[in-house]
Amino acid sequence: MKKNRFNPGIRITIFFIFFALLFFSLGVWQIERGQSKMKILNEFEENLKKTPEYLNEKSGKWDRVYVEGKWDNSEQILIDNSVNRGVAGYKVLTPFRINETNKIILIDRGWIKQNKYRNELPNIEITTLNETVSGILELPELGLVLSDDLVSKEWPKISQSKNLEVLSKEYDESIYPFILLADPILKNSLEYIKIVPTNMTPIKHYGYSAQWFLMFIVLCFMYIWYGYKRNAK
Repeated sequence: MKKNRFNPGIRITIFFIFFALLFFSLGVWQIERGQSKMKILNEFEENLKKTPEYLNEKSGKWDRVYVEGKWDNSEQILIDNSVNRGVAGYKVLTPFRINETNKIILIDRGWIKQNKYRNELPNIEITTLNETVSGILELPELGLVLSDDLVSKEWPKISQSKNLEVLSKEYDESIYPFILLADPILKNSLEYIKIVPTNMTPIKHYGYSAQWFLMFIVLCFMYIWYGYKRNAK
């Protein structure tokens, strides 16, 4: 009886090597991405437990800080398309002038429900102007942009993005390079929505990794099967 030999051919072998390396590399890459996201989440959660320090030049993303100063009612920005528990609304960003530096930082006071009619903006007036504000610094990414017209013309303005590069263009003076998400303990606080520090959880990355490794294993079995099947013919 003639014994089958493994002989898949040069073309199939080249095809196999290329895609096997690709699938395996993508699986490893997704694991590394998951580990990186886990590190970010751990650092973020640790920062949430820290006592806030006064805002300074060394303060960075996800740091807990506090500032003392005065609210500016006149130039507030509402971030559109902010959905909270299935309800449409806005995140409200209010300029805050810091006492020591007289510099402006945008403070996210929280979420407010959208009125029944889009042309009627919700009431975002501030009653107490002087205040001490604590919270966590964030630096939102630009995200998907479908139009160049991202910010409305009249104050309070409606913006389609929370990115500071977009928002800073609406002010006549430079603003602090981070947004401060205020703790929900202020007199002027709105509904608090916790920051999500990553756009994809580590579990999803590990899930994608498993898919790539499964494709790698299936490809190996198909390559071996074809090698023997071809020779049998």
